[in-house]
Amino acid sequence: MEVILLQHVDNLGRRGEVVKVRPGYARNYLVPRGLVAAATPGAKRRVEQESRKFVEQDNKARNDATAVAEKLAAIELTVAVKADEDGKLYGSVSPVDLQHLLVAQGVTLERRQIGLDQPFKQLGDFEVPVKLHLDVRSAIKLHIVRE
Repeated sequence: MEVILLQHVDNLGRRGEVVKVRPGYARNYLVPRGLVAAATPGAKRRVEQESRKFVEQDNKARNDATAVAEKLAAIELTVAVKADEDGKLYGSVSPVDLQHLLVAQGVTLERRQIGLDQPFKQLGDFEVPVKLHLDVRSAIKLHIVRE
């Protein structure tokens, strides 16, 4: 089934592209979330006409993400938490905690932009990946120390 992407979809494509997907994936996931439209000839023409607008929006978003990435490169976060003698935390440091720390530093990110699969449960120094845009990625330097 051919569909036109109305928004960027990870591992599928960018906004405005015509892609082939399985009918169930389109019907059950993409269409209910408003991520795609049916690839009719009229819709394809409309997307081609709007492609310049998509490119301008994408360039603006990329420039904004690059500015945020420069801010993030200069930030080092330190978190003081309770830990046992082996360095294991009594709690954990999650993306939500990092998000609150970044807001205190003047950087606003969504939780899903912080690429952390599992919360941290050890003391140490870490680099946390951050996905700001499809083409712009950065990292946060994080130091977890004993309270």
